[in-house]
Amino acid sequence: MYQAGETVFYGTEGVCRVEEIREMKVGGEAAEYYVLRPIYREGSTVFVPLKSELLVSRMRPLLTVEEINRMIDEVNEEDADWIDDASERKSAFQRVLLSADRRELLAMVRVLFLRRQNLATCGKRLRMNDEQMLRDAEKLLDEEFSVVLNIKQREVPEYIRGRIKE
Repeated sequence: MYQAGETVFYGTEGVCRVEEIREMKVGGEAAEYYVLRPIYREGSTVFVPLKSELLVSRMRPLLTVEEINRMIDEVNEEDADWIDDASERKSAFQRVLLSADRRELLAMVRVLFLRRQNLATCGKRLRMNDEQMLRDAEKLLDEEFSVVLNIKQREVPEYIRGRIKE
């Protein structure tokens, strides 16, 4: 169970601070809720019912610097397989974005980054949809990595790219 004051990663909301655990009445039924405040979206509040295992399972402790670097290094050891079929690729990338699994997001960023580099050598660019998927994946990673690595969000993509190997 998380405590007030802890910082967590919550699904697609990103990095949040647990403000409190409070009993609330929703739909005529009283239940305890985590009250989360997304760090990079002032004024936003997320309520997570403690009794919902699915929603609570989307809350995770932040990674450590060592875990981030190890994860990037491990992803570097994997094959960067490109999915040629655009529809299949979009579907696969959307699943990764929805899962918000940091390891899969890093693998996706690596595949897209390497593809972008390869296309650039031929004077070509990534398709707009692939560029958007890359930005979305980086955004999900940027928040957490920025907090953990103590760098600005805009510096995170370069940090990751600096560790990516071809």
